[in-house]
Amino acid sequence: MSAVLKLLLLAAVTLLVSAQGWNNYQSLPDLYRTHIDKALYNANRKFGGPYHVAYESLLPNLKIKDDVYVNVRLMVTTCRKDEQKGFGHRKECVTKKPKTPWIDCVVCKPKNGEELIDCVRQMDAENSAAIRKKCSGYFTGGESIMFQKGENDEPRIGCPGCV
Repeated sequence: MSAVLKLLLLAAVTLLVSAQGWNNYQSLPDLYRTHIDKALYNANRKFGGPYHVAYESLLPNLKIKDDVYVNVRLMVTTCRKDEQKGFGHRKECVTKKPKTPWIDCVVCKPKNGEELIDCVRQMDAENSAAIRKKCSGYFTGGESIMFQKGENDEPRIGCPGCV
């Protein structure tokens, strides 16, 4: 296979993967969905009234290794809640209910080891900073995956495709 053909194939695969993004719940790894389902359960109990809350997308600074930090954006949908179908993501419920705020949820494991789930309206997420600072992976801004601190506080250079 010629080098040009290999390069075109690599570019096409890269575009396909980057276009898919994190907006499709079904394409997420099971490990991510486990934490997102916890956020969905919390948000469905707290928000939406009679309407189902569903997954919309992952937000930056995802970390699932020794520490857990998942920040997810959820939406109130036009579907009615159905206890028989549960509180998890329902693939038939992907239409956002008009004039409802986005829901910002953080699922993390603070240094004390207890799991923290904090769901607020996205416009109120700044007011929830005190709670979210308990998360060891909480970033107040200016951080990116391109520059993170390592275990011994040495800078570590990453890449967007390394997530």
